[in-house]
Amino acid sequence: MTMDPLVRLGHQQAIRDVLARYWRGIDRCDAALVRSTYHADAYDDHGYYKGPIDGFIDSLPSVVWPAFHRTQHFSGHIAIELENETEARVESYAEAHHILPLEQENASDLVFGLRYIDRFERRGGEWRIAHRVCTWDWQRTDVGLGLPLDAGYCRGSRDSNDPVFKQPRRGGTPPTREELIAKRECTEVLARYARGVDRCDLDLVRSAYHPGAYDDHGGYQGDVEGFIDWVESTVMGSFDCTMHKLGNTLIEVDGDTAYGETYAIAHHIQRSQSPATDLIMGVRYLDQFERRSGEWRIAHRQMSFEWERSAVIGQADERGFPEGSLRGRRDGSDPVLSWPAPASRADDSQPAQDREAIYAQLVRYCRGVDRRDNALLRSVYWPDASDHHGVFHGDVEGFIAFVNDEVHARFRCTMHKLGQASIEVIGDTARCETYAIGHHVRAEAGRDVDDLVMGLRYLDRFKRRSGEWRIASREVYYEWQRLDSLDQRDPSWTLGQQDPSDPVYS
Repeated sequence: MTMDPLVRLGHQQAIRDVLARYWRGIDRCDAALVRSTYHADAYDDHGYYKGPIDGFIDSLPSVVWPAFHRTQHFSGHIAIELENETEARVESYAEAHHILPLEQENASDLVFGLRYIDRFERRGGEWRIAHRVCTWDWQRTDVGLGLPLDAGYCRGSRDSNDPVFKQPRRGGTPPTREELIAKRECTEVLARYARGVDRCDLDLVRSAYHPGAYDDHGGYQGDVEGFIDWVESTVMGSFDCTMHKLGNTLIEVDGDTAYGETYAIAHHIQRSQSPATDLIMGVRYLDQFERRSGEWRIAHRQMSFEWERSAVIGQADERGFPEGSLRGRRDGSDPVLSWPAPASRADDSQPAQDREAIYAQLVRYCRGVDRRDNALLRSVYWPDASDHHGVFHGDVEGFIAFVNDEVHARFRCTMHKLGQASIEVIGDTARCETYAIGHHVRAEAGRDVDDLVMGLRYLDRFKRRSGEWRIASREVYYEWQRLDSLDQRDPSWTLGQQDPSDPVYS
């Protein structure tokens, strides 16, 4: 289908925004907002419920919301295939947290790894969901939630008292070209902040804020320079590794001001203690961005803390990585810190199209691995590409054989959820850093046993040949890993498959 590239980008962004509003509506218990993301005649298969959308909406206040103290639906990557300007097929990876309403010291979290398989339709100029099937790939129960956070930490509310309700709202209409550019530049600011904290680069963190900006980080509340001092001692100096993986982001633009809600899961690894632990926090960044002298940065930030727990990672972490694995570094020597500075944004239309094409390849990679589609996996690499994937270091055909023999043969299923992707295009080459969480589910006698979970970053060099972007070289940098026990999935729900019978192919 031929479509103007900027029009295509606008439709794709509108669909992503609708999904972000859906997750906001679910987590803030806003039935009207959830309803606004569906067409009135939509169908929904949510496992426990299968039928017209009205029945699903009615089940939320009667069945779902009373059962949990709070929820956080954290998205990974979103694959959007536009059939035309009124129809689209969408696959969204997600990790859904459901905090059970128990006493604080006994709190637990029912966690689902799932994918939303959606058909979107644009009616009256507005994109909404017309048909949804949730596919369930794995589930587990995390225990020991909750940390003694003082009253200065903002907790998300499940009603109109939540700070996010002060932000402007809009429907599923495509943004203008100017709004598209503003949304993308604000998203790059968010990724730059996460890279700066995780690589212990104070100047990079500072570059995400305007001078004099305000930050409410719970443990610190004040101006940005005070925050820089606080994060250096409290976060960078206290942990051996951090990984701030960003998820669903909704940015609304109003002239030279933009308002953002960004979900994140922040990992804080302490290997120096025994056993090694990971302090995990589910948070939201509630930001006000401002454009000053043509540059978007954060002017005001408030963090909302949704849930937290300390997970033992023990021997599954440091001693479990294969020999030869590349590891993320925090001493200034990590490769991403030597990449070229961003180019001028004077005319952003072509680079924006290139970044979207590159992101689509990153997403196809995950589907190829997780659905065991060798042809799809091969199509994201150039034939002469190289891949350094831990113990494997070689060409594409060798890598595909490695995936089949060492990954697919060992695990019932995998799920590679992408987070923020920082893509910088220079001519016919591009550099890309993509955060990811890799799940590797092992089963015995037909029952799920455990999940080898890895926090990693893909550092890719893309090349464009004959108008097509593919990976020319890939290095995988491992940040942490742990082993989680799993629960059994409900067989009456729509379960994910590792072959063409998976709902995504229909």
